[in-house]
Amino acid sequence: MAPISNLLPSGSWWLYASLLIAFWFSVIAIRRRYFHPLSHVPGPFLWSISNLPILYHNGIREGQLMHVLPKLHAKYGPVLRIAPNEVHLSDPSHYSEIYSSGYKYPKDPDFYAAMEGPIRAPVLLTVKSADEHRVRRGALNPFFSRKSVLELEEGIIKSKTDKLCGLIGSCLYSSSPEVEGKKRRKIFDIHNAIRAYAIDIITSYAYGSSNCWNQLDLEQLTDAEDFQESIRTVQVLFPWFQTFPVLMTMFGWIPDWLTVKVFPPFKKWIESLETVRATVTRVRKEIENGVSPERRTIFHELIDPLPLDDNEEVEGKESKFRPKKLSDIVVFSDAVNVTGAGADTTGSTIGRAIFEVISSEEIYGKLRKELRDVFPEKEDINLRALEKLPYLTGVIKEALRLNPGLPGHLPRIIPSPGATFNSIPLPPGTSISMSAWMMHHDPIAFGSNPTVFDPERWIPHSKNDEERIRMQERCMVPFGKGSRNCLGQALAMAELYSTVGNIFWRFGDLVIEEGMTREDLGLVELFLGYHPRGARKLRVLRREGHV
Repeated sequence: MAPISNLLPSGSWWLYASLLIAFWFSVIAIRRRYFHPLSHVPGPFLWSISNLPILYHNGIREGQLMHVLPKLHAKYGPVLRIAPNEVHLSDPSHYSEIYSSGYKYPKDPDFYAAMEGPIRAPVLLTVKSADEHRVRRGALNPFFSRKSVLELEEGIIKSKTDKLCGLIGSCLYSSSPEVEGKKRRKIFDIHNAIRAYAIDIITSYAYGSSNCWNQLDLEQLTDAEDFQESIRTVQVLFPWFQTFPVLMTMFGWIPDWLTVKVFPPFKKWIESLETVRATVTRVRKEIENGVSPERRTIFHELIDPLPLDDNEEVEGKESKFRPKKLSDIVVFSDAVNVTGAGADTTGSTIGRAIFEVISSEEIYGKLRKELRDVFPEKEDINLRALEKLPYLTGVIKEALRLNPGLPGHLPRIIPSPGATFNSIPLPPGTSISMSAWMMHHDPIAFGSNPTVFDPERWIPHSKNDEERIRMQERCMVPFGKGSRNCLGQALAMAELYSTVGNIFWRFGDLVIEEGMTREDLGLVELFLGYHPRGARKLRVLRREGHV
């Protein structure tokens, strides 16, 4: 049989092929734009026919979608079509309906599959079944509860906070070396120190003190930065995996040694994976041999979960309310996700609080006075008392508002029979999303200055202020809401109160290194929130005149 090229005019077969492909894509574009169930939803033409605009802004431009969406909403309205089958909302009143109504709106599997990686491990973050998520989350909730956090405040949080403050003090408050007869001002790398602190907290808390990574003990704190950069590199790939799932499968075929060679930042990530994998194996053997741990870790909760209250095994089968015993790969993946999510997000928010306090003499002075008035001695400081301080609470809420851990869109699926938002009906099966970043900058809740760091906005001075603050609280979603909110919320809040409270009780003359600007602390959406690539790192020194 003659090849197709012989049946076409000489030299023009490629033209016919190109026309055929163009025709095919034109048909798809016309159908998606004008004959799709979402064709009535406002939005830019290219966004309505392809997922490529999201890939461009989050993949190629590295996380800029969260900054583009407010501009599109300003043009097209509160209901915006951002992909062939995804709609984004800007009206805060809809957030609870989508994210706080139990399991009514399930997670979009196409979006979250990238978090499972090439192994497709059904980690807690991506579990689709409401029953399975309820049981697995229920097994871990007590481990990360406020009660558990308070019980370990002295042994983990306070000791790590003291170590962090000790590093600051030994660097900035010891005698300075002389360079050419002049005292050289010393600079402390607070950026990497608070990330090392966050890593040590989450690994001590989740893995047990004997398995803490002890990043704060390292002579060079850049090891923590290497770990965070490796996590960032992994998440940069998410938009590509979401748009082209086959890439994720192909990525899984690459051996670790080649991955490190092609993508050097992956080295620290792969090393950490091996550490977690070895811990899973060791803990499982200990459980099988009947070894009782000094304190149950996240590995014990996942490998050998305790039954939930009043739900025992029936006829040799596990109750659906009893956590399932998970495979090593799922235990491994859940533990890795806890580490990655709990490290840089908290460290980044602490950094934002430190920067904003030091940058404003007024905020610095008010916070110092509140802390010193309540705690005459350093030993008096404790978490419960810190949480009652109104100005410190305002500082922390502002840091969370302007630096949420998950700033971008988090798609859910509209259930049957569909839903209506701002008078626009949407069919079942539509992917629907909202963003913490837009919620936290809502002009109705936060006024004409939503980008300004203002702790006073959380302190009521009149009845009108109380109503305004209630509105602000409804728009505050740094940890999400509902049954799938952040598992480690209580631990993250404890870290924030402990670090910010202790640092500013102890040190009253810190300044930011020259050249650092607020833009360096901006956020980009790589699922987790990160600072822009190339941003200056937060470093502090003592005020001029102190050496």
